[in-house]
Amino acid sequence: MKHMMFGASTLALVAGIANAQDAERTGRAVMATEVLPVSERMATDHAPIGIRAGSFLVIPRVELIETFNDNIYATSEDEESDLITSIRPEVAVRSNWNRHAVNAVAKADIRRYADNKDEDHENFLVAADGRVDILRNTSVGGGVSYAQDHEDRGDPNTIGTPEEPTRFNTTIARIGAYRGVGKANARVDSEVKKLDYEDGTTAAGTNIDNDVRDRTEYTQSLRLGYQLTRQFEVFGRGAWDNRVYDNKDVARSNNGQTYTVGTSFDISGKTKGEVYGGYMSRSFANNNRDSISDPTFGGKLTWNATDLTSVIGSVNRGIEETTLGTSSGFVSTDYDLGVEHALTRDVMLKSNIGYTNNKYEGAGAQREDDILVAGAGVDYWLNRCLKAGLSYNFSDRDSNAVDGDFSRNTVMLRLTATY
Repeated sequence: MKHMMFGASTLALVAGIANAQDAERTGRAVMATEVLPVSERMATDHAPIGIRAGSFLVIPRVELIETFNDNIYATSEDEESDLITSIRPEVAVRSNWNRHAVNAVAKADIRRYADNKDEDHENFLVAADGRVDILRNTSVGGGVSYAQDHEDRGDPNTIGTPEEPTRFNTTIARIGAYRGVGKANARVDSEVKKLDYEDGTTAAGTNIDNDVRDRTEYTQSLRLGYQLTRQFEVFGRGAWDNRVYDNKDVARSNNGQTYTVGTSFDISGKTKGEVYGGYMSRSFANNNRDSISDPTFGGKLTWNATDLTSVIGSVNRGIEETTLGTSSGFVSTDYDLGVEHALTRDVMLKSNIGYTNNKYEGAGAQREDDILVAGAGVDYWLNRCLKAGLSYNFSDRDSNAVDGDFSRNTVMLRLTATY
């Protein structure tokens, strides 16, 4: 299960810092044309006006979301439904310089449940990043972010049965550099991420010690690319990480490595993508925990079937942390497919389907989860500043763990105001 709001978005924003050291020069740069899916093109057509403040553009935004969830606790039986009201204010600032860049964002997610008040919570994120263009094909960049988030109910990593969703804080700092010489390019990144979980309480008042999950993750990566033609680039990438737990007694500190080779491509100006494959492994400081090694593969493909329809697919595979018993971790393989269609200039239809397999590894590890998600929706731009959306999502987890199965239906009505 994924974190409720900012777990992924924090990483995406900070990861975008290094990629913004001109990711288009590493992969997308080799393409003769820019291949954009329908959603990005429609967002550009309805781009916010923003407030100009000198050399910066300030973009305020707020979303009001009403969600009906028929299984808020992600249980296999005695499901509890509720109506959830979410308010998501956001302010983004970005520079409009010809060279160099500075960006910042602050946003929150305030959720209120109609009946189950213990589920009420607030998430927030503040982040900033920047890039310095040293030469035409040389740049350095970095960024920092801080987020408060909550785990989704039903997450296997949640310890015990907390009365309220488990809250955790994530702090990220990242620095990277890019250099291009002729047809060759290189990018190096370094990241430090601190995860701090707050203790919980059961309905009976018993304390749940989540400090055992606190850790610091150090990651370094190197990517080397070579442009074969204007349509194809080949690349190799290595990533090395060290995950250090604050509590040494949990014996989960580990280090991992991933090596991949792949290609990024643009075929006929309608299809762009990246595919890769390689090897990943993770070993533990405590020899009582089994190491994990497995093939890794992944990629993303965007195909503009017509000027009005885009098909987007992605595959990801990695080794994730766990809190379960003697398990060392789990190998997560995720497949996603989405379709976007511009019905009119202001109306976009969208649908998606996804499948995830989480297989737990290590001595005594028996758990395996199969997760299916599917959804459909429509977005309607009333004007440049207002957008309405309606969506339906279904998720189902089939697990061999006791009480690990659940299914969930959600219907979401969204109104977004951006200036």
